[in-house]
Amino acid sequence: MVLLPWQTGAGPATTFFLGGEFATLVGLTAINAQSRRRLESRRRVTEQRAETLLEASADTVLAVGRDGTLKYVSGSIKQLLGFDAAELTGSRVAQVMTADRLGELHDFMNRMLNLPIGQSLRVESRLRNAAGEWVYVDVMGTNWINNPDLQAVVVSLRDIGARRELEQQLSRQAFTDSLTGMPNRVRFRQQLEEAVGDGGEAPVTVLLLDLDDFKLVNDNLGHSAGDELLTTIAERLRAQVRPDDVLARLGGDEFAILLRDLDPADASGLAERLLAAAREPIRLGSRDVTCSLSIGIATLTGMEPDTAGMVAAEQLLGNADLAMYAAKRAGRNAYAIFDPTMTMSVLEEAQQRADIEHALEHEEFLVLYQPVVDMHTQRLTAVEALVRWQHPRDGLLGPYHFIAGAEANGLIVPLGRWVLRQACAQLAQWRAESPAAAGLHVNVNLSARQFQYAGLVDDVAAALADAGLDAASLTLEITESMLMADIETAKDTLHALRRLGVRLAIDDFGTGYSSLSYLKQLPVDVIKIDKTFVDEVHIDEDDVALVDAVAGLGAALKMQTVAEGIETDEQWATLRRLGIDHGQGYLFGRPAEPADIAGMLAANRTADLAGA
Repeated sequence: MVLLPWQTGAGPATTFFLGGEFATLVGLTAINAQSRRRLESRRRVTEQRAETLLEASADTVLAVGRDGTLKYVSGSIKQLLGFDAAELTGSRVAQVMTADRLGELHDFMNRMLNLPIGQSLRVESRLRNAAGEWVYVDVMGTNWINNPDLQAVVVSLRDIGARRELEQQLSRQAFTDSLTGMPNRVRFRQQLEEAVGDGGEAPVTVLLLDLDDFKLVNDNLGHSAGDELLTTIAERLRAQVRPDDVLARLGGDEFAILLRDLDPADASGLAERLLAAAREPIRLGSRDVTCSLSIGIATLTGMEPDTAGMVAAEQLLGNADLAMYAAKRAGRNAYAIFDPTMTMSVLEEAQQRADIEHALEHEEFLVLYQPVVDMHTQRLTAVEALVRWQHPRDGLLGPYHFIAGAEANGLIVPLGRWVLRQACAQLAQWRAESPAAAGLHVNVNLSARQFQYAGLVDDVAAALADAGLDAASLTLEITESMLMADIETAKDTLHALRRLGVRLAIDDFGTGYSSLSYLKQLPVDVIKIDKTFVDEVHIDEDDVALVDAVAGLGAALKMQTVAEGIETDEQWATLRRLGIDHGQGYLFGRPAEPADIAGMLAANRTADLAGA
């Protein structure tokens, strides 16, 4: 600028103007440079923040190029698989995968690349970690391959080992009898259906075994002696069958054996050996007990063109059941082979149906109520409605004497409707008579047929309206097996009930199999832990682990947990320590008349006034 006038002969005005232009240019350049430095600094901070968040996340994030190159690997892969992120970055995915997983990898990448941009795909898989051990992961991939900034498939990996372990525990429980370790009813039905469905010429034989007068052992010697008797009998039965035969405990004192490729005539010989083994005396405490079996035998052979492929597993089991009852009617400690002329049981069922219809008409049924208490304060919070039959000839009958028959002949629907209305009316009466009942809830069990009944929601709404109860006062209990029989229909029914405002509980949780993913989708408020997990929770580490897991699951899903069948202080203390919310069992109260529940409410009220 100093030399400009002399070199160009420019006047002062021109020099001043050009100087201004140069100054403006320099200023703009400086401002632009400063802005670029600020943006670059902000970008680095943002990238560092994102990197820090990814490092802190339990999920591992990968960016995979079209050719399978790992363009980015988050540091959390060290915790998940034990690999170093820096060493993996730049390598191909195929180089770090075992050969047996390459096919699955290629299929996954092809599916991802065929997705529209921004669309995701989720699968569950397993990978080997640096130590060569399998790690089960949830894989979420999103296609950003055509995004100019990413040009990669972004994959998120999450460890689901703990969840799978819990699901496997529940699955094992669903198919295994906890007392004997044998397959349970669900598993036996599956194997029977498979055997019948295979077809072929080989006969399929079912033996149904019932332990005679087992109830007397339970009543006279206690449940622990009854369990010991069952396990002893189970071992004796196991010793008589072939390794490939299926021996299962269907529940209670009932066992079943599935035989393939056995001549039907040889089944009689096996039945005689089983009867002889069961008759051997068993030492229970200080007493020797002798028991017997009633065995029913039914066979399906492929040589019968009129029946092969048409007689379902359910029919075969039903035939064995008819034969077993024929053995009982013949005096027990015997076996009987199914004969189509065995119609006596059908006549008996018809008579039972008539008796139940008469009982409903003449109000011979009654409802008892078992307390559900707060685990810490023992305060009464709810009652479970339990139906009994005041039979004019046989006296007070428990549900085992008539529920199965009512379920089979369809009368369980009107009977369940009656119990529901009685329970709602009784709760309304307690609330009218005592302020202490203001927060009391009533639980009512739904049978499988009731749950499938199209008018269920209307029945519930009518019972609540007639009693003048708010819907939240009623909790309906449904078993896991009922839910999983048809999960989509079950979800629709549960949501319809939820729209009424009633609370929903899964009863006998753990004895059926409900995937955790399904449980999360269901509008359930309460998980009731089955008595089989409570019986030895104070001494059995496996039961402790499972109850602890269910308690954690309930807390995570914001569900209330109730433990059933609490009978001792040790069980109570252990369950409290594990975080179970509420309890039910003989320790807190047996099924009682409405007046007895009113007495408990009055005691609660007195305690409240004394505390005030």
